[in-house]
Amino acid sequence: MNEKVKIAICDDETIYREHTKKECEKYFEKEEIRKNFESQPEFYLFSSGEELLKDKEVYDILFLDIEMPGEDGIQIKNFFENQRKHTRIIFLTSHEERVMEAFGINVIYFLRKPLITGEFEKAMEKILSDMRGQLIEIGEKGEAVVLPVKKIKYVEAQDKYTCVILEKEEFLFRRTMKFWEEKLPKQDFCRIHKSYLVNFEYFIKEKDEVVLDKDKRIKLSRKNKEEILNQYRGYLRGKL
Repeated sequence: MNEKVKIAICDDETIYREHTKKECEKYFEKEEIRKNFESQPEFYLFSSGEELLKDKEVYDILFLDIEMPGEDGIQIKNFFENQRKHTRIIFLTSHEERVMEAFGINVIYFLRKPLITGEFEKAMEKILSDMRGQLIEIGEKGEAVVLPVKKIKYVEAQDKYTCVILEKEEFLFRRTMKFWEEKLPKQDFCRIHKSYLVNFEYFIKEKDEVVLDKDKRIKLSRKNKEEILNQYRGYLRGKL
């Protein structure tokens, strides 16, 4: 991975914008990191959510304060989930009571202010690992299909086949649901129904249903509902 990383930092306090930038620069100077990146990241600093939203650049990483005047971090996160899904967000916060509001598809880590170097490095390790992503290779009809695990939304059973739905495409394989349960990371995927295996990154619950796509909803059975929700809570705790 040798492309230049684009990092945005949005915080209404100058001291935290500059401190976060310095921690990033220091991290990318590490010898083991320089092996994978040719140069320091490009930085984009913003003092408000409104200023950030006006910028059209696509960032790899966004350090985002939760509490800001005007458009706060939660509102910005919601915008990025809809418009810029590939930007990974690290929340900066002194207000832990709002952490539960801040979970989302793009959110990779939460850092407390003031930043602690060791914790910052853990966040960066996690986010760069996420950027590289886990890939799985499936042989089908004499060809190899490579799937990025993080972009798999769900797997659906269709008779003797299974359909793997990604963000922008889908693939049909002559594989069983059991195959996918064993192949995909158990902490990230859950069998919510005999015919559906869902990536918790895309888990949206409305009342007693899980929203898979705009026109597809699955009703959770009373028998399995609490177990599924406990698994999801465990997934959220893991992100913390």
